[in-house]
Amino acid sequence: MKRYGLLVMAVFILAGCATPRLTNSEMVTLVEQFVVDESLKRDHTISAFRLDSYAELSDEYLILRSSPMRHYLVKLVPRCNEIAFAPGILLHRRFGNSLSEGTDFIYTPDSLPFRCYINKIYPLTRDQHDKLREQIKAEVKELELKEQQLSSEGTTQD
Repeated sequence: MKRYGLLVMAVFILAGCATPRLTNSEMVTLVEQFVVDESLKRDHTISAFRLDSYAELSDEYLILRSSPMRHYLVKLVPRCNEIAFAPGILLHRRFGNSLSEGTDFIYTPDSLPFRCYINKIYPLTRDQHDKLREQIKAEVKELELKEQQLSSEGTTQD
């Protein structure tokens, strides 16, 4: 009986440490609404692109950074769920140092021959990049609050 009690307590402690995360569909909805709200314009080709870092938002969206002031919101097709579990990404560019919709693709070292083609490229200003990050943080915070309310309601009903 003592072991059962310890096991239940360990599960609750670990559940409390879990960081809430938006589902893929929630993140896609948030990003697509951001594109509409900000009236982002597509850039079909970016010249002089050098990948500095990236952030995975969902299976369909990434933010690629080429310098501290140059961020790009990129939509991939098909969905690329391997990126979330990969240690990094590789970028295949058909033409030198440019990044183009439709012809260039992203893949992970373990996913060849699977390719995630760049479907859309939206240049982001620094303010837009920061605003998108803040919106994501706000949504995660709201999710945390909902989970806390549900867990406190569950403990009060016992």
